Amino acid sequence: MAINQFFPSQVQISAITNAVQCVVTFTEDHDFTPGEIVSFRVGRAFGMNEINNRQAKVLFHTSDTITIDIDTSTWTPFTLVNLNQPGTSPPMCLPSASSAIPFEENPSVNIEDAFDNRRI
Repeated sequence: MAINQFFPSQVQISAITNAVQCVVTFTEDHDFTPGEIVSFRVGRAFGMNEINNRQAKVLFHTSDTITIDIDTSTWTPFTLVNLNQPGTSPPMCLPSASSAIPFEENPSVNIEDAFDNRRI
């Protein structure tokens, strides 16, 4: 029997910028695509607690970053702290929903985003 594998379950965050269109950098490559809605889990130890449990639309991406539609310019700066502290979970980003692909002439929903389950 084949076992289903689902992608991605979550991606660890290494940096978040303070910017009008925030850039989130990950510790590894990701499958997020423009138009996808992502959610964040960032504990108080990392600063920028304002983003915790918030959803955002992916506007642009590279292999290890996403640019999102949240203005973080006035928020507490993100700082990657020692992850070996007791009770500290790494900051994470995870797929949350699908949405229309931004900046398209004829808006459409992205059916290849990371929110979809993929079987390999």
